[in-house]
Amino acid sequence: MVLNTPNKKGMMLRSFVVLTVMYYLANGTLAQGQVSTRSDQSSRPSPPATASKQVLIPNEAAVVELLSPLKPLQKVHYSWPLPNSMLEQPDGRLLREYVRLSHAVTISGEWCIQQHVVAAVQACKRENAETPSIPASLALCFKPWHRRFGKELPVTDCGPSHQAELVFFQERITTIRDWLAAANKEFGARIEVTALLFDSERLYARPNDAEWNKAITQKYDAFYDIGKRVFPNARIEWYGRGIQRTAHSSGWSSYGWNTFDNKADSFSCSLYRVAETDTMRESFRRTVELAKKSGKEDVTPWVALGSGYKPHARKFQEWTSDWDYDLIHSWTIGAEINDPRYGAEPERYAPWNAAKVVVFYPQPFDPRTPSWAKHFVAYVRGANGIEALPKGNSK
Repeated sequence: MVLNTPNKKGMMLRSFVVLTVMYYLANGTLAQGQVSTRSDQSSRPSPPATASKQVLIPNEAAVVELLSPLKPLQKVHYSWPLPNSMLEQPDGRLLREYVRLSHAVTISGEWCIQQHVVAAVQACKRENAETPSIPASLALCFKPWHRRFGKELPVTDCGPSHQAELVFFQERITTIRDWLAAANKEFGARIEVTALLFDSERLYARPNDAEWNKAITQKYDAFYDIGKRVFPNARIEWYGRGIQRTAHSSGWSSYGWNTFDNKADSFSCSLYRVAETDTMRESFRRTVELAKKSGKEDVTPWVALGSGYKPHARKFQEWTSDWDYDLIHSWTIGAEINDPRYGAEPERYAPWNAAKVVVFYPQPFDPRTPSWAKHFVAYVRGANGIEALPKGNSK
């Protein structure tokens, strides 16, 4: 199957999940710039804490076989925290291939244990021994203001639970820094934390309420400042800091939990309707324009493979963790984000060269997203310029 590129014309029940993926793999703003209201948002479900969750990786050998011939992605790809089952096997072939291709290991900043940090260091050191053009590194994922701050309290509250939230974050990120230093010393490595992923969907901005929005900004800035003190070289990525397609009369709006005045290293764009290529391009274009108005150049795509927001007659859109859309869409988004030739034609495609790094959501190889693996294969093939889809494309 020949696919178009800029220079040419024209990847629940246990048994069901395993068999399905084996088959597929083996065969084959308000107005822009305004603050939106909560009623126009569609929150994603948060995966349960991975500290106690054992995740099944369906047909690992088949996935590895498809990934091993592929070249590494052209940009660092962080993600929602990797499954514990991968981190508990630091020499596992799937973890090796994933780190080789993505250049990163992401773990939960709130729930990880020292063993996970050690595994991440081992995996990254092993990959870096091959002197790749992009060194493998570590990312930490946190959910600011979700853990200790009182759910019934207004955002302007700075009482005991406000302080408890900051203390919890400070303790966790400092502990991980110490675990990382110990692991680097033990294995003779120099693995760094290069990104802090902040997924805050707890505080909602209000139109025309300066005091309320200022309090949100101050709370976000407190997390930013702590993060930068502990890991000064890490880029801080806020989820939802951009423009999305919505039911608003303009067709577009900003995400409701960002004031866009808080400290940040980039903007972000949720590519959660990968099956709608033109919509994703336009979302990214609009977010890039919004970022430029704030003096920022980087816009980080958060990409949902084999999942996302499906159109809904009553609710406009609805999140589904199992959306096995046509593989060509994952191939296309992988090609456009990673191949600089597409970013060089922003009017035809989108200004993808503003994407310096990428984040995958939901969790890679999550069994609730049974087609994630084959869509990941298609994504990497697109980035590699391999003009063939994985077998098993059922559409």
